[in-house]
Amino acid sequence: MSGNKKEDAETNSTEPALEEIPLSLDARLDILANHARRELLILLRDQPEETVELEEAARYILKQVSQERGRQPNYDDVQVELQHHHLPKLADAGIIEYDIRSQTIRYRPNKQLEELHDRVQGFRED
Repeated sequence: MSGNKKEDAETNSTEPALEEIPLSLDARLDILANHARRELLILLRDQPEETVELEEAARYILKQVSQERGRQPNYDDVQVELQHHHLPKLADAGIIEYDIRSQTIRYRPNKQLEELHDRVQGFRED
């Protein structure tokens, strides 16, 4: 017994750490069901440290969505949608960490999601 109550509570916790919780197939499909989230995952996976600033992510998604739809959405709309919908969904699933103060998005690799994402991307190329 260490005598440190916080350490003891963390050691004896019955809940697994966030990174140990596997995503269900439904959760993975839900994440990948949106074009902007798929594009964000591509961007994050391509970064050397799997980190990107919100502004860069919004510009990247704006470009990708414009190419996909054939028209350019409003930048502010893309950024707001990222901040209030997509980033919280990905953070809740444990896929990213989003630091509001620094406006930094950090990817937390998930092999199951990446494998499914790669398969979904294969359909786009067909």
